[in-house]
Amino acid sequence: MLGIVIASHGALSTGLKDAAEVIMGATENIATVSLNQGEDIQKLGEKIKQAIQLVDQGNGVVVFVDLVSASPYNQALLTIRELEKEMQEKVYIVSGANLPMLLETINHQLLETPIEQVPETVITQGENGLGIWHVSMIETKADDDDDEF
Repeated sequence: MLGIVIASHGALSTGLKDAAEVIMGATENIATVSLNQGEDIQKLGEKIKQAIQLVDQGNGVVVFVDLVSASPYNQALLTIRELEKEMQEKVYIVSGANLPMLLETINHQLLETPIEQVPETVITQGENGLGIWHVSMIETKADDDDDEF
């Protein structure tokens, strides 16, 4: 089964996992890692490494981070460099983690999708999950009636 690690600043990682479980029910093979205020960044790298090892079942691991080039991202990169070459090739870091991306990855877990096919579809789903709404977008009946004059 595909492994998933969510690493973030604060409780975002646990919040994403909790939200996914509200929608999909109990999840499997997902570990969360949080960098809380005042914590040692070097220890974050060790926690990420332990999380990867915990969820690795030989099918690959997706490591979600909240921000590119921030501490969780940087520590994930450093951690992956310490893994054996064969394992390095089966770990992907995906930044900008959001709920649609996590749900898509859980679906790939269930479908047993090869790890190499997962990151691109996850990014696409994350992008498709973005949107804007404003009251000005509503067409009212009065506006429609004005067009008849």
